[in-house]
Amino acid sequence: MTEPVIKYNASLNSFQSLDGSNLTIGGVEQKFAVKKGTVSTFLGVGTDFNENTNLVFDLKGSMNYNKTLNQNLRIRNNINGDNTTTQIRYSPLSVNVPIGENTSFYANPHYSGKYNYKNKEWTHSAGVFAGVTQKFGKTSLSIEAQRYNLQNIKDNSGENWSLNAIVSYNF
Repeated sequence: MTEPVIKYNASLNSFQSLDGSNLTIGGVEQKFAVKKGTVSTFLGVGTDFNENTNLVFDLKGSMNYNKTLNQNLRIRNNINGDNTTTQIRYSPLSVNVPIGENTSFYANPHYSGKYNYKNKEWTHSAGVFAGVTQKFGKTSLSIEAQRYNLQNIKDNSGENWSLNAIVSYNF
């Protein structure tokens, strides 16, 4: 039996919606890599720089089909007193393709459900994000575009689009 490889990273994620809203999340991830995939936990803090600050706790898993294709699942808990939510996001087919020695392209179509504990409601959404990652030693920078609410394909308003940047440092 193959022993899992444990890796740690710290990241800062900025999601800038085209309607002017934003969310920035910083935290630390512990990832267990095994033969065909990974399991990880993430603990961090998210803020919109206005009045909302949340504790963010993720549980993630992925299973590789091959070197460039995988499926993944993320369960994200945003904990903020009276506005706590849990989102379950599933991606049946994600792509990560090297396009240079330290550069890769990725695309992640997904479907998610989010439960709001305050109003006891589930919401659902289809979406996709795609971007490029550049590695600089132990640090990487990803720049991506994201489209939310694909189930409303004709609604191309700013609230359904974001430009995101992720900086990550691997220990």
